[in-house]
Amino acid sequence: MTQSATRYVLIAAATTLSALGQSASPNTIVGAGYVSPTSLKVAPGQVITVFAAGVGSTLTQPVFAGAGNLPTSLAGISVTIRQGTDISAPILAVSPVATCGASCGVITAITIQIPYALLTFFCLPDNACPTYLVATEFFVTENGVAGTLSALNPQPDQVHILTVCDTVLPGGLGYSPLGGLPCQPIVTHTNGTLVSNTAPATVGEELVAYAVGLGATNPAVPSGQPAARPAPTVESFTLDFNFHPNALAAKPLSSQAIPLFTGLTPGYPGLYQINFIVPQLQSGALPCASGAAPATEGLVSTNLTVSVGGYSSFDGAAICVSVE
Repeated sequence: MTQSATRYVLIAAATTLSALGQSASPNTIVGAGYVSPTSLKVAPGQVITVFAAGVGSTLTQPVFAGAGNLPTSLAGISVTIRQGTDISAPILAVSPVATCGASCGVITAITIQIPYALLTFFCLPDNACPTYLVATEFFVTENGVAGTLSALNPQPDQVHILTVCDTVLPGGLGYSPLGGLPCQPIVTHTNGTLVSNTAPATVGEELVAYAVGLGATNPAVPSGQPAARPAPTVESFTLDFNFHPNALAAKPLSSQAIPLFTGLTPGYPGLYQINFIVPQLQSGALPCASGAAPATEGLVSTNLTVSVGGYSSFDGAAICVSVE
């Protein structure tokens, strides 16, 4: 079952960028990720937040793209991918990032979609391998002034299951919740409500995990445009089910289970969904603690971790399944 999606709202709170902003040259990319900077590995069609120093000094609040096709410039800010030729990246939002004050410099969060035209230089099944490599870089431009080039590492997939902490979420916090609680993955029941300790999944139920970075689709969808209907991924993905309490993500084996569906969700550019069936829990599985309360003896925070793996990446979501 496929789900429609609402527009993401970017609320950036990446205060960890303050030190980077002090040392960076003007109009320079200092990182990219979902909460704070991570390795700049990206897949075609991936939605990601780029953090740039010395850009957006006049911004006082987030600026969002309107409904429909995404623009390639917001508030005079644009991002260009250079891979032999220049390709403009669709932009979802630009937002000032709170830092330690004027002495730390200006940092702006720019949420973009990596164009589907990005070449990845990997030999996927049934695809011809490229005969040479082309350097891949990107840069930010503000009001016609181009910034410093930064390297990109193209991948056929860069799976990231979205969480409530992501800066690319509807109402996302952009930081870890207080009290050291983990960032809840966006895995929903088919009615759209989140799977949680108070609304656990049930064995045999179909769930939907939302993600970015699953790469090309067939049929192809133009960059910056929402899919009009479900668009399956070109690449096949596999699943891993880990029944250990509070388990971390693990790379699935090629012989393991496959999702019911992996592909773009209609209505929002770059948003993918992974549909899967909750498997039978192992004998002796522990129930989850209710609500946000810490796990007590005989109870756990999560009792099933679902991992999704592709050719070059994997990610997982730890959820709660009812043992009744």
